[in-house]
Amino acid sequence: MNQIEKNYRSIQKTIAKIIDQNNHLVEPPTLIAVTKRRSIAEINTAYQLGINHFGENYLQEAIEKINLFKEQATWHFIGSIQSNKTKLIAKHFDWVHTITRIKVAQKLHEYRTSKIQPLNICIQVKLDDDDTRDSLPINEIPQLIKEIELLQNLKIRGLMGMTQPGSSLQHRDQCFKLLKDAFDDLNQNGYNMNTISLGMSDDYQLAIHNNSNMIRIGTALFGVRKSI
Repeated sequence: MNQIEKNYRSIQKTIAKIIDQNNHLVEPPTLIAVTKRRSIAEINTAYQLGINHFGENYLQEAIEKINLFKEQATWHFIGSIQSNKTKLIAKHFDWVHTITRIKVAQKLHEYRTSKIQPLNICIQVKLDDDDTRDSLPINEIPQLIKEIELLQNLKIRGLMGMTQPGSSLQHRDQCFKLLKDAFDDLNQNGYNMNTISLGMSDDYQLAIHNNSNMIRIGTALFGVRKSI
């Protein structure tokens, strides 16, 4: 058994234990293997283990991998989006987790051909007031959803959030609860979303406790990334 398989089995056991201990959790979350700066061999090992959701931050690096695995895998764009990259993102990816602006959504809609399935969209939510990453304050989400709903080549699936690196687990738990509450409030007001994209290698357990059903795992699966 190689190290990636050992790590994956350990993650599966951890998730199963959390599901078992929480009556409000029914199914395990979708695991997105974060493959930025990972080799084709590493991705293939993960794929052979049954993982078929992969997340990429960098477009050019991703395209070669997508072309090799496209028909067998689901590809998630999880990096920041530059307007000049929207055409290739719309063409190659199945999901985008980092929508914060209607102009970017409109470009993705424009470039996403109607001959294929709509592009699945998550809105990236601002969980920390002092977070400088591109993200949307909770009170601005309803307006963006209303505008995106007019774009037929996009399908709003849910919300995505990240906490500040190095923040305490207590703080992350508060942030995760904030996103979960926002998700519930939006659905109670008629928005039909089904995805909470929360949790990475160092906090996915906490995210699952807060009803995340899509986790993004890199280091915990593949090990520490080699310096380049």
